[in-house]
Amino acid sequence: MARLQTQLQNAAEIRKVLQEVDVSWTWGDEPVDVRLIFLPCVDGDCDTSPLFEIIRSSLMTNFVFSHTHIEKRLAISSDEAVEKLFNKAVSFLSKKTAHGEFGELILFTLLDVYLEAPKILSKVSQKSSRKMPVYGADAVHAQYVDGSLRLYLGEAKLHKSFNGAATQAAKSISKALDNYKHEFSLIETHINFPEINDEIQAELLSALDPFDDRNIVEDALHSPCFIGFAEPSCFEDQDEYINNYKIKAADYIGDFYSKLKNQGVSYHRTTLLMLPFASITDVVVGFIDYMGIEK
Repeated sequence: MARLQTQLQNAAEIRKVLQEVDVSWTWGDEPVDVRLIFLPCVDGDCDTSPLFEIIRSSLMTNFVFSHTHIEKRLAISSDEAVEKLFNKAVSFLSKKTAHGEFGELILFTLLDVYLEAPKILSKVSQKSSRKMPVYGADAVHAQYVDGSLRLYLGEAKLHKSFNGAATQAAKSISKALDNYKHEFSLIETHINFPEINDEIQAELLSALDPFDDRNIVEDALHSPCFIGFAEPSCFEDQDEYINNYKIKAADYIGDFYSKLKNQGVSYHRTTLLMLPFASITDVVVGFIDYMGIEK
């Protein structure tokens, strides 16, 4: 079976930081793909420091740059080359855009690690100004699922309220699906992922071409959504935290899929990825400080 190679090579390490609750969900009578992600609890609080550390050591450069660009810049492996590439990656971010880009970085990571779908389009490094956000889908990934190619047009939202984020995300997902022809033009020009060659590239572009009347591209489009939200609850241990997380997630999931339905987006074309933080403001400020993001 065809399989695209993921970009991140330290998935096991990442899974220890961005952990998943082992639980399945239904909406109504139908199964839905929902991933409850959480940070390990330390002394009753979810610790963000391991997340910041792994972002700095491996995720940032992979999020910003294409696989080919990273390979060329790190052809001669050295601490100096790694640090130089990280600093260059950070230079594409600003304090003005960091809120959105932190969410996009988490989305990129979860798609690569948990959905095993590599990024095929690197948007951040194409920005004309570091103070401007990325337009269109927040992440463009792909993978073969049950033998069929699936294109992931991802959406990321960071909001103090899950319900508020879900409202915004549902609208953005619908818009991204409608604007796919423009997204394809970027994919056609900049497609890149590990182990790509001319044959694989031609096959993918042919299958995803919305201008080819032979294609039913809508069947290949999938809309994963990452929502980071504030849940400032403190618990004695991690088991208590996870149990509370599952209880609250049941209401959140219903809210999200109801809003998707109102936007005309089918539940089976979406994966919901959730991650609570004690404070959205604090985690974004911590991200900016730890990465050394400038104005």
